[in-house]
Amino acid sequence: MAPPSADNNGIDEQRGAPVQQQQQQRIGRLVPRPEGPACVLAIATAYPPTVIQQDTYHDKLFELCNVGDDVVLKGKFKRMCDNSCIKKRHTFLTPELFKAHPELLTYWDDSLTTRNEIANKVVAEIGYEAAIKAVEEWGHPLSDITHMVFATTSSTSIPGADLKIARMLGLHPTVQRVCLYQTACWGGGAVLRIARNLAESAKGARVLVVVAEANTIMNFRAPNKDTLYKVDGFLAHVTLGDGAAALVIGADPLPEVERPIYEMYWSTQMAVPDSEHALKGRLTEAGLFQQLEKDTVPILIAKHLGELTSEGKKLVGNPDNRDMFWVVHPGAYKILEVVAETVGVEKEKLQPSWDTLENFGNISGPTCLFVLDEMRQRSIRLGASTTGMGSEFGFLLGLGSGFNMELTLLRSVPL
Repeated sequence: MAPPSADNNGIDEQRGAPVQQQQQQRIGRLVPRPEGPACVLAIATAYPPTVIQQDTYHDKLFELCNVGDDVVLKGKFKRMCDNSCIKKRHTFLTPELFKAHPELLTYWDDSLTTRNEIANKVVAEIGYEAAIKAVEEWGHPLSDITHMVFATTSSTSIPGADLKIARMLGLHPTVQRVCLYQTACWGGGAVLRIARNLAESAKGARVLVVVAEANTIMNFRAPNKDTLYKVDGFLAHVTLGDGAAALVIGADPLPEVERPIYEMYWSTQMAVPDSEHALKGRLTEAGLFQQLEKDTVPILIAKHLGELTSEGKKLVGNPDNRDMFWVVHPGAYKILEVVAETVGVEKEKLQPSWDTLENFGNISGPTCLFVLDEMRQRSIRLGASTTGMGSEFGFLLGLGSGFNMELTLLRSVPL
């Protein structure tokens, strides 16, 4: 049978109807969008109860790993801890865990299966704890959650920890989930960027954000004189901690029902060209090995941070950096020093980052969200006029492997 055709008059010879009438008419958006920007409606953090006291960690670590007789090595390690600007960190590691899994106390022994089994369990648990606290602060039923964004570098289970947490919470099966793996330290910035877009995509959308890490489980190993002095050995042994952060994000907060903490106006990401060598991780049978090229990361930040922030500042009238608030991922004290120097602000502007580093170390992805919560709490404690320590606009900066920089432009709210 020959296919239908149209003559010069635009008539379907087989059906006798004008062709243009058979074409579908364009329709508008079926799902309305909110009028205002996405807002942070709740923030919560969670961390394991076991504490690493930095001033005594050298003695306990060397005794635990049966290398306490190496006085010279222990002395150098103590100086690393003393110079870290960290007082304490939280960890999932316990004496009972080491007793059950002595392979964790070595340097090269196969332990990846053990580490994965532990991390897959505790990441879901700590993520659930943070999520419950955030939802309680938000004050609305879990049935109002429409989306979930989750990030981790520690957990590798299939199905992922996102589904485990969703089921532990009792979220509806149709909640739309996004799971990010291997984002490391920039994951906290990435989830905000994605959550903002989701919250602004549909009126009434409410996004649950969870970032959870078990860094010490994946990175802990016995001190080794051939590697401890390298920058990557320092990173794993001296700075890393465990924990989770959760937020609820949505646009057009319900008047007198939802109270925004920060408004979110713009987000961007930069994968710095030719920077893959600066900071990376290598997953082996002995766990995760962090590799950091000495002094490279501060150079990259100093070179590219101004370019990254300039675009966002233009959107709000180019405020002076000193008039803004800064939520910066405290990967190490040198990171905070170079950021302050690059943007031309005093140390006090980054005090929430310094306080987070001092009390929690580097928790990888959740850390900048810990800083965001500390910014809010510090503003309240000091009686500031806004949640940005009196400033109206500010940036949240996530930094990590790749080398990646994540930036979100925030607006504080009156206190």
